[in-house]
Amino acid sequence: MKILGVVAEYDPFHSGHLYHMTEAVRHVSPDLVFVVLSPCFKQRGEFSLLSPLDRARLALEAGADAVFSLPVLWTVRDAEHYALGAVSLLAGLGVTDLAFGAETADESLLFRAAGLLENPSPAFSALLKEKLSSGVGYPAALSGAFSSVLPEAEGLLDRPNNILAVCYLRAMLRLNLSLRPVIIPRTGSYHAAGIDPVSPSASAIRDSLLRGSYTAAFEAVPSYTADLLRRRFLEGRVPDERILDAMLLSRLRSMSEEEYSLLPDLSEGMENAVRSAAAVSRTREELITALSGRRYPAARISRLCASVLLGITKNDTENTPLPDHALLLGLRKRPEMTALWKSLPVPVITSFTEWKKAASPSDLAAWRLWAQCSGLPDTLPFTEKLISI
Repeated sequence: MKILGVVAEYDPFHSGHLYHMTEAVRHVSPDLVFVVLSPCFKQRGEFSLLSPLDRARLALEAGADAVFSLPVLWTVRDAEHYALGAVSLLAGLGVTDLAFGAETADESLLFRAAGLLENPSPAFSALLKEKLSSGVGYPAALSGAFSSVLPEAEGLLDRPNNILAVCYLRAMLRLNLSLRPVIIPRTGSYHAAGIDPVSPSASAIRDSLLRGSYTAAFEAVPSYTADLLRRRFLEGRVPDERILDAMLLSRLRSMSEEEYSLLPDLSEGMENAVRSAAAVSRTREELITALSGRRYPAARISRLCASVLLGITKNDTENTPLPDHALLLGLRKRPEMTALWKSLPVPVITSFTEWKKAASPSDLAAWRLWAQCSGLPDTLPFTEKLISI
């Protein structure tokens, strides 16, 4: 059986996502399409606008056959570990082909880049160390060392989808997987401020929706996404980030030195900068703006904030095993599905009640926070049913 795998956030599912899925299916002609989805917090440490279940429904509407949740301990991580967790989970679900986007859709070049990063040469390691010691932040140091050793790939790691593409390939190399990569050229800008209806940025769509500017946002998404967004905004079933901001700043201001020392990816002296910025910031965005720059990228600060809110420690990130179960969020009704679950190396959990026994405290905390900020009961998601179409 040929199974196409996709790693996604779909917050919300837009026309660019539909193009990606349609092209991947055209290239592979799979028997099934599986999607691994970020939960209530996403890879850059941000809260999701729509719940994982709503986003699973949109993926199914677009043609996915089953949608699974990636554990939050693998989601709120740098690109390398995010990709490692997601690819490992998809491999455990029997996926044969992995589709992802890239600004540079050159499979050979991306594989050479992945090989260099996975097995760095002495020259590369020395250059990276030299650039880091000069005070340059890790992403810039990595990109600089990379371009020096592999000149034909200069600037490759300056583009967000290229970074993830290389990390997916690194995961395949590290885990010795025989997945076939399916690279879909990425068009448009990941961080574009304006909304391109053909190849939009999800962040621009979210910003437009939260400003109350719905027309442009709805033009950039399929009709089923627009219908769902209308319902959720009318119901008020989207998180109020002001609540999250207050919770974050309160927590940062009250944490002890020992609690700061336990946070993941916190370099020496950084805790003082975080504590000082938290004391005067009014929102999460103000905090991130005050701290981010050449040394500390905004995404790193954002993920740190997510770790604070979810109680994630350095020990959690360093010692968490690769995903050993798959929470099913939604599926398309097909008779072969039930039989397939029983044959997979990774157990598939089909109810939130059952999942509660296997979930980490941080996964449970993520759902509680999302429910609280959306004005919903603390029992979410245990009152929800599996999405089925």
